[in-house]
Amino acid sequence: MLNKKLMEKIFEKLLSEAKNSYDDFNEADGKIGDGDLGITIKSGLEEINNNISKFNDDLGSNFMICSHAFVKKSGSSFGTLIAFSFMNISKILKGKTQCNHEDIVGIFETALKTILERGKTNLGDKTIADSLNLIIKKLKENKNYSEVFKLATKQALEDFKGKKIKIGRARMFEDKTKELDDPGMYALNKLSQIF
Repeated sequence: MLNKKLMEKIFEKLLSEAKNSYDDFNEADGKIGDGDLGITIKSGLEEINNNISKFNDDLGSNFMICSHAFVKKSGSSFGTLIAFSFMNISKILKGKTQCNHEDIVGIFETALKTILERGKTNLGDKTIADSLNLIIKKLKENKNYSEVFKLATKQALEDFKGKKIKIGRARMFEDKTKELDDPGMYALNKLSQIF
């Protein structure tokens, strides 16, 4: 189950993968956006790891540290959504020193709700929200986290092939986005490989 030690390990691995995929993330984003997704993700995760010594047994407190890291290092809309997601997760985990399966499902449900509300998007718009929604569905059937994260994020990409991205700057590209992966969905799939 999730605790301080595992949380530290996860964010260290996430940073390593973000560095490995830095150019891939920027390239995927550059096809329909600013081309700064790799910068956003790596900068936020670097700042978290710079502050990882401040982590304590209260997981809610740790997620607030993560939120502040993304606020400090990212002015992008994606980075802001991640920061707000971490902030809202910190509220539901306040005082908890470890998470059981239901808590972990709750983490993803909170992130999904935050992104839908803050991003003013809907399920089916071909965004990271659709990947999170599929992760939640799969987690309710399967407690093998590694398998769920890898397979659900891959399936989400496949499910939306041939569909337009309906939100953000990508809307300007219309039918071109049918053959492109949403950058956030793509990044989540790559980052899921650490588990």
